[in-house]
Amino acid sequence: MPTLEALRGAPRDEIAAEHRALFAAAAKLIPSLTGRIREAEGSALLTSSSPMAPARVAAELYAYWQQAHPEAGPAYWLTRSWSMLSWQSIYLAMVAVYRQGAVPALDKLELDYREGLVSGMTLPVAPMIKGETETLIEAAGERLQVHWQALLALLGGVQRLRPGFVCPLLADDLLAALVRVPAFFDEVSPAEVATHAPHWLAACGLPAEHLTGWQPAPWPPEAGFVGYVRQRCCLHYKRRDGALCGNCPRRQHDKSVCAHAEVQAEP
Repeated sequence: MPTLEALRGAPRDEIAAEHRALFAAAAKLIPSLTGRIREAEGSALLTSSSPMAPARVAAELYAYWQQAHPEAGPAYWLTRSWSMLSWQSIYLAMVAVYRQGAVPALDKLELDYREGLVSGMTLPVAPMIKGETETLIEAAGERLQVHWQALLALLGGVQRLRPGFVCPLLADDLLAALVRVPAFFDEVSPAEVATHAPHWLAACGLPAEHLTGWQPAPWPPEAGFVGYVRQRCCLHYKRRDGALCGNCPRRQHDKSVCAHAEVQAEP
């Protein structure tokens, strides 16, 4: 594994090329997962096409979903806003660890917002951490925690938002992304990601009990197999155009989980 001194000494052009390769791999996987290199230091955590403070952008994000689906209620608006803020960091981490084998400065990730959607991001040109998969998971988890704490403070300044509300959502979204990795990257097996799941949760400081939603992959593969059953409902079904997700706990086993999600979002 390269030493920290060696990483610091890597030519800037080489580091920039690694970032461009990461962004290309991410966009190939999910077209809306687009990234670019950020030249300036000290930019904003959340930006939009109109110049405004990050807190104002976060307020607009929440207001968008409130106005788009007033019938869904406050718990949905908050859940949707948080998921919009956090999804890119999770999928970028999966691409970084399992395709690129190098973890960027996820703690310095900055996000783009436009009309209810958080899509697009920037990263500074900084040396990536390289090593064995376990090392990468640990590094990614540490950096994701810093990023999520900043997002929690940002959205929490707009609406009351508690760690007890966001941590289960993060654990669900993380494992739901992880279970898809073998479908994304052929070189990674379902058995590997199943082994990595508890390490990801521990590295990210997320509740281990969410592992109860992990389902062993059948062989031969079965149509409609979800791989991971969420432990907290995302409340999409409360929209007038909504329905239960394929991995919804309400669909799979426990209807009380959805009600619990709404209670957790109450002031």
